[in-house]
Amino acid sequence: MQGVTSMKRMVQKMMAIGLGLSLVLAVGCSESDGPKVGKTVKEGEKVVVYSTLQAQASFAKEIGGDKVDVQTYMPPGQNFWQWAPTLKEMRDLEQAHVMILNGNGVEDRWWDQMYATVKIKNDDLLVIDASQGLDKLNLLRYYNPDASEDDKVKKRFDPWHYLDPQNAKVEVDTIATALSKKAPAYAEEFQKNAEEFKHKLDQLDQEYADTLSKVKRKEIVSPYPAFQYLTKRYGLNYYVPTSIAINEFPQDKFDEMDAVKVDFAKHDAANIFFEGEAAPRVQEFLGQMGYQAKTLNTYEGKMEPDKLKGYLQVMEENLAVLKEALNQ
Repeated sequence: MQGVTSMKRMVQKMMAIGLGLSLVLAVGCSESDGPKVGKTVKEGEKVVVYSTLQAQASFAKEIGGDKVDVQTYMPPGQNFWQWAPTLKEMRDLEQAHVMILNGNGVEDRWWDQMYATVKIKNDDLLVIDASQGLDKLNLLRYYNPDASEDDKVKKRFDPWHYLDPQNAKVEVDTIATALSKKAPAYAEEFQKNAEEFKHKLDQLDQEYADTLSKVKRKEIVSPYPAFQYLTKRYGLNYYVPTSIAINEFPQDKFDEMDAVKVDFAKHDAANIFFEGEAAPRVQEFLGQMGYQAKTLNTYEGKMEPDKLKGYLQVMEENLAVLKEALNQ
């Protein structure tokens, strides 16, 4: 009997050792497979987060609440294919705990060089790519006047994945997981906030689906290529003309005007959508053809505190614009 008891104890001990080893291996795998977490944030300390774009900054704020200090890098009104952080902004990242990249090529021009410099003084920076785990669509139009001819024809992915609420849910999970690893003391709160926000995103998604299923017109025409994920999600057609932009004037190119008119006439549109307010001369040209210029917020650049809007508010405002425009 004593021999049996001893054997049981030995088996239990071996099982405990095996379980402990499994946990160690699991932690090791999760650390090596994911981004480097580095030194964690202590309880009572805020997690300092930087984000390239306003969209992911909004997600981080929804998740982190008063436990995070979130900053957006890119200023308003910038073309992120041309923009890059300043030296001061690079140095600011030396004090950060987390950096959120939009991914899909937005940061390709400057991130590697910037990170190589930053990590000399801040090797504990946790870097995450918000686009990880998402299905990627090819970019429909690349607009960068400074690019070389070879660069202009290079294959790229569409970076406006976050304008699809279901993609936003995936990004929220990615960010919540990263913040929880960086600040384990707040992990339970972060996960709770993330679940509540994802529920709101589901409601937003349903509102978009219900509204856009009933609109008169089923096509968005926009020279700005930001709405591919959104239109695909809700069954709309999407056309990106290359003959016009927010500050490009077809009326100055007489030999191209007729072609623009013929091109637009092929599509079921009463409005042409831009990412910002179109120049008066662009609006005038569209008006002469019977179209109006409408604005959809692509939620890229930093918003000043007195004008700050969360993701849900921006998307609700965009839906109101779409509902009105697509029923004309």
